[in-house]
Amino acid sequence: MKYSDLAQLGKRRLSRASIQCADPMLHMKQIMEHLLQVDSARLAMWWDEEITDPAFLDQVEIFLKRREAGEPFQYIVGEEWFWQSRFEVGPGVFIPRKETEILVETLLEEVCGDFVKVGELGAGSGNIGITVLQERPSWEWHAFEINPETLPFTEKNRRSLLSPSCVYRLHAGDFFERAIEYAPYDGMVSNPPYIRDDEMALLPAEVRREPELALRGGAQGLDLIDRWIAALPTWLRPGGWFITEIDFRQADALQDRLSRAGFGEIRVVDDYSHRPRVVFARRRGGGAKGV
Repeated sequence: MKYSDLAQLGKRRLSRASIQCADPMLHMKQIMEHLLQVDSARLAMWWDEEITDPAFLDQVEIFLKRREAGEPFQYIVGEEWFWQSRFEVGPGVFIPRKETEILVETLLEEVCGDFVKVGELGAGSGNIGITVLQERPSWEWHAFEINPETLPFTEKNRRSLLSPSCVYRLHAGDFFERAIEYAPYDGMVSNPPYIRDDEMALLPAEVRREPELALRGGAQGLDLIDRWIAALPTWLRPGGWFITEIDFRQADALQDRLSRAGFGEIRVVDDYSHRPRVVFARRRGGGAKGV
């Protein structure tokens, strides 16, 4: 069997599987490149050559069966790229998404200052806080994570991707119980759960493998966000800022909630599909660091 024949076989299997896969051939090439530990140029050079290693074929079969069963590609390979870094992930960890880079971009555009103290609801893999500190190493970051399965991955990524001089504090436990211990903050950030209850069963099989705590947002997808907004005046300094990722259908409702809660300068940022994805706002009343 040639590498090209194997790629066609894998493409057909991935096309028939009930998984999220926009380009089955490209995905099959990614699987082969990962197992061979080569780049796309090298695989192209081998494309019409015969496969001589039966162990490689066995590895491909195992990988394909795991994907057909709905296991996320990132869990199988144990990593996902975000911004300019490779983050370690695995079962129990919410997988970083490209769209969340828009949140990081917006935060870096809107907030400046040599010292900014930030609180984060839900650390996940650490991708947001670690990425921001790579760009703003003098800031202080407090990340709160309630899922015990996630914490070891967050800590590994902190150690491997951040300088020891960076202040990234990972706090285990309920954000709504623990955040007050380190208040006040100059700003607060999150990519919270915002999937509506009635849409959870409609998610792709591999997304349903991710922690429900990071996905389910209640009847309207705003349960946790509503609790957060209600508590923000207690935690934020006057003039402090708030930034969150959202479902595009929640933009109007969230702007209304923030306005009624005393926030202004509300900015909605679109994603790559030109749909609302990130909301940034400032608490009215006085100046604040990180403006």
